[in-house]
Amino acid sequence: MAEIETARLRLRPYTLDDLDRLAVILSNPEVMKYSLRGPIAKGQEKQVTREILAYFIKHWDKYGFGVWAAIEKASGKLIGHCGLNCLSNSPEIEVLYRLDQHYWNQGLATEATLACLRYGFESVKLYKIVAIASPKHIASRRVMEKAGLKYEKDAHFYKINVVYYTITKDEWQPDYF
Repeated sequence: MAEIETARLRLRPYTLDDLDRLAVILSNPEVMKYSLRGPIAKGQEKQVTREILAYFIKHWDKYGFGVWAAIEKASGKLIGHCGLNCLSNSPEIEVLYRLDQHYWNQGLATEATLACLRYGFESVKLYKIVAIASPKHIASRRVMEKAGLKYEKDAHFYKINVVYYTITKDEWQPDYF
C-alpha cells in the first residue's frame, strides 16, 4: 500500500491503531452531517468506526487502492481521511474525503483530493474519477471544483440524492498539484 506526501499531509494506510482517534472525528455530528450514516449514535462510535476501518483495509487488499488516513505533518495527528473508493452499485471509482472540523477551510481537503487524483490517474491508471456529495454540502462541492472535477448531473447513490461530479485523465491538470 502506497503512502503519499503533500505539502502539509502524509497519507498512509489506516491501521486498527487509528480506531480511537478516528472514532472521535466521526462522532462529531458536524463532521457527519452530510454522511449517509448521519451522526453516529452515542455509544456506537467504536463499533461503527471499527466497521469503517475494516472496510477501508479490505478495500486496499481487494483492489490495490483505497482510502488513506490523513496525517497532518506538522503535528503528526490523524485529522481524517481521503482516497479512492469503488462507488456502490457502479463500476466507477470515487474520490472521497472527510476531515476533522478543526481542519476545515484551510485547503487541506483540496490538497488531499489533488493527491488522490494524481494517484488514481498515474498509479492506478484510471481513466475517470467521480465524486458525489449532498446537493446542500457546498463546502464539499467547492473542494471538487477546486480539484478540477465538473458537475455532470444529479444522481442517487447510497440511498440519498447527490450531485455527481467527474474528471477524466484527459481533463486532469497534473501541474496543479
